[in-house]
This record gives sequence, C-alpha cells and structure tokens, in this order.
Amino acid sequence: MAFQKLINKATDSLVTIAMGTPYDYGGFDSFGPPTYTKTQLGESIDKSTLKLLKVAYDVAENKNVISSPLSLMVLLALFNTGAGPQAREEITRFLGGSDFKQTSDSYRDLSVRFSELNPEALTVANKVCVSDKLSLQDTFTAAARSYRSEVDTIDFGNAQAASDTINQWADQKTQGNIKKPTTPDMFGDDVVAALFNVIYFKGHWHVPFKASETTDKDFHLTKESKVQKPTMHLLQSLYYTESPELGARMVELPYKERGFRMVVVLPNEVDGLPSVLEKAAEKGLLNDVFNLSPAGADVDLDIPKFDIKSKLNFNDILPKLGVSKLFTEGAGGIVKDQSVVVSKAFQEAFIKVDEEGATAGAFTALIVDRVEDFSEPPPPIKFTVDRPFLYAILYEDKTLFAGTYTN
Repeated sequence: MAFQKLINKATDSLVTIAMGTPYDYGGFDSFGPPTYTKTQLGESIDKSTLKLLKVAYDVAENKNVISSPLSLMVLLALFNTGAGPQAREEITRFLGGSDFKQTSDSYRDLSVRFSELNPEALTVANKVCVSDKLSLQDTFTAAARSYRSEVDTIDFGNAQAASDTINQWADQKTQGNIKKPTTPDMFGDDVVAALFNVIYFKGHWHVPFKASETTDKDFHLTKESKVQKPTMHLLQSLYYTESPELGARMVELPYKERGFRMVVVLPNEVDGLPSVLEKAAEKGLLNDVFNLSPAGADVDLDIPKFDIKSKLNFNDILPKLGVSKLFTEGAGGIVKDQSVVVSKAFQEAFIKVDEEGATAGAFTALIVDRVEDFSEPPPPIKFTVDRPFLYAILYEDKTLFAGTYTN
C-alpha cells in the first residue's frame, strides 16, 4: 500500500505589524534587546533552510516564495524514526546531522519547546493519522507522542470526510488563515497514514510603521523595469550589517514577542537576488545575522508591504536536495505489518507584512542616539528596499520562515 503520507503541511505564517518603540521588549526582565546564542541545531536549520529556499526559488514560476522549511524538517525527523536505512541516512544528512538519534532528539526537544511557547505568537502543531483499518507501530506512536503530536485514526477511504477533518484542524491551528490545504483526491483506500504539521506565527513590530507614511514608491523588477508599490517608511535605530561575501546589506526588525525578529537581506545590485541566494545556500545566513549590531545612526528604512502565498511540491524539491529514498524505499517502522513509502509531500504557506498592530512601548528612552561629546549625530543610513530581496523570520537562532519578494 502506498503511504500517501502527506508530509502535508498546512504551513503558515501570518506576520502582522504593530506599533511600539525600538527594542522596547515589554515584559522582559532586563533592559535592551535580548541576546542570542548560536547553536548547532540553529546552524543546521539555517543551512538546510537556505538550500531548500534556493531550489524552491529556482523551480517556481512566481519568484515570490514563502516557505517554512522547519515545518518540513520536523516531519522528516519524525518520519525518520521509522524510515528505512537509506532514507534515514539521506534525511539525517539533510537535517544537518551525522548521528540519527542525536538529530531526532534535537527536533523532538525543539517541538516540545515550541509547544510550550505562547500560542498567541507561535503555534507549532503536529498531527499523525493512521487508517482506521491499521495501527501504528508502538515505537512510532511513542516517537510521535514525544514530538507532542496528536495521534488519530481516520477513514481515508471516505476521502471527502478525511479531507474535511484535516482541513478543519489546519483552519483551527492557523486561526482561520489556512482553510483547505487538502483536497479529497489526496486520499483513498491506498492511503495508510499521514503526517501533518502547522507552524503559525503572528508578530507585532516594536518599531512603529505609521500608515500615514506609506506611499507608492518605485520597486525595480529588473534594471530596465520598475513598478509602483505601497511602501512603508521608518526612521529609527535598528540593528544593521553589511556582508561583502553575500553582496548584500541586512537590517533586523524586532517583534514585540520575545525572541522573534525579521531579517531583511537587500542585495547590493538590482538583479543581485539569485547571486545572494546561491551564496546563502552555500553558507547560510546565520553568521551574518549574528553580525548584526546597532547601526550607530538611525536607519532610514523604506520597505514594501507584501502578501504572499506559496504552494511547494516537495516531491520535486527534495530529490534535488539529495532526499529521494523516502519516496521509494519501504519504511517498516511506522505502520504495523506494512512497508510504506511517502507518496505526497507538499506545503502551503503565506506571509502578510503591513502596518497593522497595537501600540506598545515602555523603554523608548533606552534606544536613542547617545552622543557623548554633543557633536552632530551621524546622518541616517539609507536602506531602501526597492529591488528583489530575501527575508527570514527567526525565533532566537532558529529560522521559522524564509522567503523572497521579487514583484
């Protein structure tokens, strides 16, 4: 039987934007922005994320791409606990590890940690469904539970009802933002199990964007063509860095929700995004993210509002990343008395960035231009996002979402 295992992924990201003061981390125990520690897992997620995004960008017709590779990675790590030996080796390597158990434990611990965060900011949910005519292996059930997964039986033969059940779950977990990630034709009597994951994020900026300052400005599609885009404006103290290696500059926009931030990577050249993506896929972004520091001057930021939806077919993408055996090699450790393979692996994701939100600010006075000698402050650093760019949303050093905006 085919394991029409949806490494489905109703994935998702809603990013709304709110008001606040720069680096006003309300509710924190200490003043100033949080400090982050780079971890081995964070570095592995970073590199795998950029590799996957690069392939997704290359194969996409619409180069506006949003994805949560981490959502896929969690499912792959869970699937790996019951996978065949060749698939296990491929998946472990893609996840950035060399030891299967250590890698699996890392993603299990991450799933547990995410499940304990404030669901108003971040929801990470797993669901494992098995045919009502079969049973999961006890070891796989235990693994799923350790990943904080819901485990249910379902009649896949009743394709409409199965699809409705999963869609209702995705709708509820994403607060109504992803309603129908599955369709009845994805199910049937040959489906024996399915794995699902949702990552949903809703964050509020600490740096205020005033809607009254949003105006239409030029956005360069290529060196020869441009369009007008509603563009938000901000003049504020932000974390900033330049990366000659990437050929790009970067700025960090912190969220009110502790530990979350968006990093915008702006290529130096109008047509520089493919080159930046290629270099980022080789080395990741995290080293540059950790080079971000106070700019020493206000950043004069212009960035377009955007709203993107993507559907990614991982059946096409994963083999390009060296992960193919899960589609062909029987996995005997998932369903009792069955050797199963993955038949469908896909993701639906979205992101919305605009000015909406609530005002919050307790530490405004801490982030000011402190001029010890009373000399003139340095001129603002212009950061005009008027060309195709790369962005990522992180929790601490873990990349939750990454995407490209081109038009």
